[in-house]
Amino acid sequence: MIQILPGTNVTVQAGERAAELVATGIVAMPFALNWGDTVTEINASDDTLYSLGYKRSDYTGAGMKLVAEVLHSADKLILYRSNTDGGVKATGTVVTGITATAKYVGTLGNDITVTVTASGESWVIKTLVGTTEIDSQIVTDESEFVANDFISVSGTGTLAAASVKLTGGTNGTPRSTEADLWLAEMEKYTFNVIAYCGSTAATITALRAFVADQRAKNNMIQAVMSGVAADNVAIYNNTVGGGPDDYDLSALEACSTIAGLVAEVGITGSLTHHQISWWTKVSPSLTHTQQETAVQSGQLIVALIYGVPTVVYDINSLVTYTDEAPKDFHKGLIMRTLDNYAMNLQKLLDTKCIGKIRNSVEGRAQIKAKVVKLTTENYLNPGYLEDFTADDVTINAGTDSDSVVATANIKVADTVDKIQITVIA
Repeated sequence: MIQILPGTNVTVQAGERAAELVATGIVAMPFALNWGDTVTEINASDDTLYSLGYKRSDYTGAGMKLVAEVLHSADKLILYRSNTDGGVKATGTVVTGITATAKYVGTLGNDITVTVTASGESWVIKTLVGTTEIDSQIVTDESEFVANDFISVSGTGTLAAASVKLTGGTNGTPRSTEADLWLAEMEKYTFNVIAYCGSTAATITALRAFVADQRAKNNMIQAVMSGVAADNVAIYNNTVGGGPDDYDLSALEACSTIAGLVAEVGITGSLTHHQISWWTKVSPSLTHTQQETAVQSGQLIVALIYGVPTVVYDINSLVTYTDEAPKDFHKGLIMRTLDNYAMNLQKLLDTKCIGKIRNSVEGRAQIKAKVVKLTTENYLNPGYLEDFTADDVTINAGTDSDSVVATANIKVADTVDKIQITVIA
């Protein structure tokens, strides 16, 4: 702007913002359900009646107790419905020529009732699931009806008082390629933890390969399965079930619980001696010796500690230690912190440095300053790391004119998990 008159002109501009951190608290899982789309994203505060056909407090529907377990802790669930193939949508003849059809395949469609009642010269069409009214529309003829979350109406006819319960709805069955379809779909979404509550060998193999592939691409996800001695820093092997008073969970099903907990604590804390406050029981109940054996073999277990179901030790399935995977990589908190740091470092460099900073001495100094700031503000100051200084970051020119080599030496601050006390009386 050219200033003509004397005086001060002030312009407010947006300065550089801190790099946004990667999302946390998100779980991805496959479910066999009675209702719903192929993929549904559910936040912890969402009512699942309209998306899954059941309220969160209704555990009678297939898979609903597992949904509840995840969302007790996780911020968000990315749900993949694995039993749509070959399923049938429920239908019902409202009046001659007019048919109501369920939105999704599944047996929940058989619980849908459509009623038509007169209202002056118009008609009130109501949709109920069980005894719960979920939609009411006033129309003069069927063409004015707008499809809702449960039904659509087709055909032509003369509206009249009626009440029809839909029938013929069936669930589908998982295809032989369902695991591959699920994992291919999940590549489109962002999440931290992926869990599987089944025991199909092909799915377990596919999931292990998926996790390895994603981590090779610096998408540092972790998986929760049961009975899988993976010997892997990215896979938790849960082997104990339990549950609240309302239902029981096998060790396989309890992977939903553990997945939610892992997503919830992230880098902010350890699951060691973390109480599962809504559980009232564990199964099997392990002796002290059995707990020691389980931990030594890389199992994540839950036990009654002071009468409360509690995660015994926050560990992944790693049991073979090498220079590349040392013993402390066996700790869940340490690996979650390292994984989170790696992803946030990549996001910082991708969004704030690539294509924006010249590969010069001054440019590399800028990159170092950004890395130091990210590490200090988001990891050192909150206490997730210790003994970090700017000297722990080096940014050097790479072989190519447009490349740099960055190194960040960090030390995760673990929790106190073992205390030896000598009492002298």
